[in-house]
Order: sequence, then structure tokens, then C-alpha cells
Amino acid sequence: MNGPGVDRDRLDATLGEFWDRADGATPELLASELDRVLASLPANDPVALFERASLSDYLGREAEAIPLYRAALDAGLPDPQRGECIIQLASSLRNVGDPSGAMALLHGYPADHPLADAARAFEALALFDDQKPAPALRTALRALAPHLPAYRRSVERYASELVAGPRIRAIAVAVIVRDGFVLAEEYAGGPDRPTFLRAPGGGIEFGEEASSAMRRELREELAAVVDELRLLTVAENIFDDGRKRGHEIAYVFAVRSQSLQALPLDARLPVLDGDTTVGWYRIDDLRAGATPFYPAAALDLAAEI
Repeated sequence: MNGPGVDRDRLDATLGEFWDRADGATPELLASELDRVLASLPANDPVALFERASLSDYLGREAEAIPLYRAALDAGLPDPQRGECIIQLASSLRNVGDPSGAMALLHGYPADHPLADAARAFEALALFDDQKPAPALRTALRALAPHLPAYRRSVERYASELVAGPRIRAIAVAVIVRDGFVLAEEYAGGPDRPTFLRAPGGGIEFGEEASSAMRRELREELAAVVDELRLLTVAENIFDDGRKRGHEIAYVFAVRSQSLQALPLDARLPVLDGDTTVGWYRIDDLRAGATPFYPAAALDLAAEI
């Protein structure tokens, strides 16, 4: 969207000059100057929204920037600003404590985009903040490897072999049932492990209550609202999936969520910050050993709800 008679090339040049002079200027002066530069554009122009978001971000006001970035994308912001906007929005989400939201934005960033390596760098930061150090380092090394003058294949191979060190992890998982089915996240098998299922959920952050983590994880991973939840049990899950050994303390919650329980029995819902999906599985089939389900205590409880 352009205002009448807008010279886009001239506007881009003026914006470049604005950002070149930004260092050291007061917030008030910057806001006034940007208003002047963008005066030829409607308030809802995607470029105007993006530039105002960028200024809020530059000033450390990420919470103000986030809705403006989203509005710019929704309004059809074109490249090259669109690619920049996705990265900057993801960075702002990470800075306000939403690394999963950042990962969801960056996970599908086009590999052939000129800013793809920058996207991978910010994805690595988000992964690290989300307590995933091995995937964070793996992502960073894979972005770096193509630019190395030597040892590229070695770095790529070692990156693919990275696994997290042994640790005990506290998680919150949801038991969501419907008509004899339980909602589960499917992890594809490989040469060294079979396909398996997990109850939806994720890690509990430092200083976070398990119930709050349960609500946050379902919101971040499935865009779902928890209507009701109650703690069923706390169980240990010790496993070896062929690549790494794990030890989890799982807070298992019975969860009611209208949006998730309305999911058709034959539908798949993508997990926003990963490559997996969730769907419905017949409880009796799982208890008969059709597909491994973790934590096992959650499956036993699903049959009783």
C-alpha cells in the first residue's frame, strides 16, 4: 500500500539516512523525525508499520514493537522488509520471554533467503533460551559451516551428532481425552529409534509453577487456551531413545481445552515451534502396545479419566 504519489525509491533512501543518524539521538527526536519521513504514507501502510515497530525495538520497547510487526506482516509487507520483519519480531518475542514464539516464526524461514543465516542465528538464541542447548549449538554450526574456508564437512557432521548432556528435567504434560482417545504428539522414528508419542507439554522454567508452565506450553506450542486443569500425579520418566538418555520429572495434568477437544479425530495439528504434530490416538490401542507413549503414567491415567 502506498500513499498517492509516493516515490518509493526516494522514501527508501530517506529511511536509510534516518537510520544512519539514529545513534545518539533522543527518543523524542527520533519519533518526530520518523513521523516526518513517513508523512506521505497512510498510518496502516505495512512499511510505515514496520518502520515504527523497528524504532520501538531500537529504543528497547519490544512490547510496543511486537503488535506493530505483526500488523505489518498481516498488511502484506513485501520483501526485503518482510524477511527483516520476521527476524526482528522473533528477536523481540525472545527478549520479552517468548522463545517458543520466536522459534515458531524462524523455524520455517526459507533456506534460500538472503537473511537465512541471520534467521538461524536468532533461532539458535531462542533455542538456547528455551533450554535446548544442543539444538541451539547445532543450528548455529550448520549456519556457520558453509562459510568456513576448511573443515566444513567435519563441522556439519559433528553438529549432527550433538546431544545434550545428562540432566534431570522438570516438565509439565497434559492428559487430554475425548471419546476413548488421547491427544498426543508424534515423533517420527529413525535408524536408531522407533516412532513414539508424548503427552503434549514441555519444560518448566526456573521460577515457574508447574501449572503455569502447562498453560504456557499449550499456548506456545498449539495456540490453545486451557479452560481447566488439575494435577493428577508427579511421575519419573527415565528413557533411552537411541541417541540420548533422558531423566524427567513429569507433572501430569488433566486438561480441558475447548479448542483442542474440538479437533476432529482424524485431524493433525502442527506444533508451532517444531516439526511434529499432535493428533488423537485410541487409548486401548496404545495400552496394547501399538506405539510407545511417554510418560507411561500419563497413558495409564488417561484410561481412568
